[in-house]
Amino acid sequence: MPRRNFLLILSYDGSGFEGWQRGPALPQSDGKPRRTVQAAVETTLSRLLGETIEVVGAGRTDAGVHAEGQAASFHSRTALEPGAIVAGLAPLLPEDLRCVSCREVDPRFHARYRAKGKLYRYRLHTGALADPLLRPTSLHVGPGLDLEAMRGAAALLEGSHDFGAFTNAKGKGDAVRRIDSVRVEAGGEIVDLLFRGEGFLYNQVRIMAAAILEAGRGRLALEEIAAALAGGKRKAMPGALGAFGLCLVAVYY
Repeated sequence: MPRRNFLLILSYDGSGFEGWQRGPALPQSDGKPRRTVQAAVETTLSRLLGETIEVVGAGRTDAGVHAEGQAASFHSRTALEPGAIVAGLAPLLPEDLRCVSCREVDPRFHARYRAKGKLYRYRLHTGALADPLLRPTSLHVGPGLDLEAMRGAAALLEGSHDFGAFTNAKGKGDAVRRIDSVRVEAGGEIVDLLFRGEGFLYNQVRIMAAAILEAGRGRLALEEIAAALAGGKRKAMPGALGAFGLCLVAVYY
């Protein structure tokens, strides 16, 4: 059977994973082995297809970050059709990880290099009381946010900028990125911050979300955000928000 190339769309609760990327099988501080999404998918696919499978993700989500639409590609000599792969994975994958869809793609397709953009969501909960059911996937911030100030901050982040002030990456690499859109959507007690762009720096989305939140709290002026974009000084912006509120919604090809 010739080698075929497949694209998976994956959804997972990142709470129990040490991020996407497979790494050394070292134990955590509690003695339990480290879990990564990539390793879980590879192990399960290898079991299902009867051969050693390596998957390539569209991006590396950090520990605790969730996904609704992570993309990953892999090659296999299987005779199974995409629908049969989805059905076969369902009972084998851990409960906090699911394959949403699978399709066959061009043999040269690469989930990371072919990606044209990604959409991330950071979710805020504005209720007066924290909701334990929302706690795993959102940050409780309480009521009183200034949505107009948040939308003003979001608008400043759109376009191509040097985002050196919005990353925790070490070194002095190129920090210029293009952000296609930043939206603030409010409904009930939920405020979603949506970031779409070609690619993002380490912790960039969580730091941009923190800056927008601080603008909504009246603690960060729009002029300060504009100055940080112009000057690139990391200390000018707040720390990254917790990983649990972040979700990779979609990857675009």
